[in-house]
Amino acid sequence: MSAGLAADLIVVNAKVRTMDPSNAIAEAIAIVGNRITHVGSSAEVKQMAGPRTKVIDAGGRLVLPGFNDAHVHFLSGGFHLSGINLGSAKTPEEFVRRIGEFAGKLPKGRWITGGRWDHELWPGAPLPTKEMIDSVTPETPVFVSRLDGHMALANTLALKLGGVTSDTKDPPGGTIVRDPKTGEPTGILKDAAMDFVSGKIPEPARKNSTPPKPRPTTPRASASRVCRTCPRGRMSASTRSCRNAAS
Repeated sequence: MSAGLAADLIVVNAKVRTMDPSNAIAEAIAIVGNRITHVGSSAEVKQMAGPRTKVIDAGGRLVLPGFNDAHVHFLSGGFHLSGINLGSAKTPEEFVRRIGEFAGKLPKGRWITGGRWDHELWPGAPLPTKEMIDSVTPETPVFVSRLDGHMALANTLALKLGGVTSDTKDPPGGTIVRDPKTGEPTGILKDAAMDFVSGKIPEPARKNSTPPKPRPTTPRASASRVCRTCPRGRMSASTRSCRNAAS
């Protein structure tokens, strides 16, 4: 900051998250115009106050940087936080172990959702299959999506609930991945095909509401719209409200 330039706004007595690992927490910030010009102790920042500076005493409360996300599916992202996190599973074995441990904490019949797995982190990058997780989820329906939201893995119980068999035809804009030898679904559903199973997952319960009803299983036309941010795939059930989708 130039000598003699007073801050327009200072915030003191705060818990400032700087996102700088070398100085993760500070007490105060000084702002000139629309820029943060200094982060430090309250004593340091108070020296930058002038006669027209607005001073805010945060009273020890948390101060965070502003958030800006140009492509976010807010509701589905929130639901992912309440489900299983498979994003850092670096092997198929770790993937299976996490699902098994998560299932062990749930009552019988409770769905496992979430996921954000990435098979490209695994040696050889094989897609997961229902056979990998069936033994650890015999009474727990599983529907866990890949990190891009364009495919998901369902276990045998979830496929049964969704009515997906070897005779089920691929819906428009979607694919049921099948074993090339037997023709049986492997558990991987892509894009609009995800609706077969996702439609059977109960809506989150609300306070003072009647028991939730399952969502319809018929794939929606909007699920096959092109997402401009994801040009290599088609929009899935979890991204059908994307504002970047072309009609």
